[in-house]
Amino acid sequence: MPRRCAGERIATIDMDATVIESWKREAKPTCEGGSGYQPMVALWAEMNVVVAEEFRDGNVPVLKDPKRVAQRAFATLPETIRERYFRGDSGCDEEGLLSWLRNPERAEGPRGFIGFAVSARMNPVLREEIESVPAEKWQPYSEDSGAVKECVQVDYFPEETAANRHREPLRTIAIRIRKKQQELFSDGSAVKHFAVRTNLWDWKPKRLLEWRREKAGTIEAVHDAVKNELAGGVLPCGRYGRTQRGSVWR
Repeated sequence: MPRRCAGERIATIDMDATVIESWKREAKPTCEGGSGYQPMVALWAEMNVVVAEEFRDGNVPVLKDPKRVAQRAFATLPETIRERYFRGDSGCDEEGLLSWLRNPERAEGPRGFIGFAVSARMNPVLREEIESVPAEKWQPYSEDSGAVKECVQVDYFPEETAANRHREPLRTIAIRIRKKQQELFSDGSAVKHFAVRTNLWDWKPKRLLEWRREKAGTIEAVHDAVKNELAGGVLPCGRYGRTQRGSVWR
């Protein structure tokens, strides 16, 4: 990889897990119902190259040690890289991973700053903070034929662990989605709220959200290709290559 990427100076790691359904006897129950597996994959976005993965049972929570995969991903990058970034969904809003990313002297990883943005896990305190934002503070983010999206920075600073107590706090950007024509969502709500946690304080909210959203075209595209183009969505059974009588196909 170093020779192939000799000119690269920036690396953004996009990380995400996906559920692969399976009816194998060994498959475990998944969060989506049914049974299967839940592999976690890390992609170097600028090069469109998978740099780390971990094949997990379906019942392994997404929040179970995502740092391990992130460490392997950053370890594969060539020494020419000077800027490092990380993007993830709410499964990456995990204390161990975020603490590792925030620490410039991190163990088992490159030294220096890693800019990141991950979807926040919603909780009552965060939701209350978002809902208390005055209407005039919300700024346009994006719009399509069915909904309007707005964003705002919120004053959400949860209690830090001892390791992070003296570090710069994380920034939280909230997203508000409203349907046009005052329509309701399928659950009966008029508004949906989401949030992103980041250590990129200098970026404007809209730019940061658009940058983070780019992962939908990178790591999620990889999941789609593996499942649907490379047949990874249908795992072979224990009798693969055998007839009903147990003899091997010739």
